[in-house]
Amino acid sequence: MSAKAIRLLALLIVSILAAPGAGAVERGSSGLIEIPFVARNSATREISCAVSLAHWYSTELGRAGPGAKIAVSFWRDPADGTLYLLNETGDRMAVQMAWCGFAGASWESRSVLAFAQDKPADLTCVSDTDRLVCR
Repeated sequence: MSAKAIRLLALLIVSILAAPGAGAVERGSSGLIEIPFVARNSATREISCAVSLAHWYSTELGRAGPGAKIAVSFWRDPADGTLYLLNETGDRMAVQMAWCGFAGASWESRSVLAFAQDKPADLTCVSDTDRLVCR
């Protein structure tokens, strides 16, 4: 690559990075609606709930033994309907899918969770043979 091509490429990269909002991560719950989520474990085994986030990343929301519960807050953007989970630093992470299943095999035994628009999700999870059912 010629020196001129390298300078042009460097100029392009710098101008992209200097653009307003480039690389900006939205943080915090300002302007969002809180959606409380509770999964009560009425099964006889420990359960685990998780979410799939943008870019094929998933994270566990928590685990609960029989009789216990998992409780977290999701956040919805009223402008576009996007559902977010906030991480430890308040970054908004878009939720693609949420599920609960038996701990250690939550994906294989999953019950896919649906969230009603702007309503709390208070679910009870029960065993259904080799799968978990949360309603």
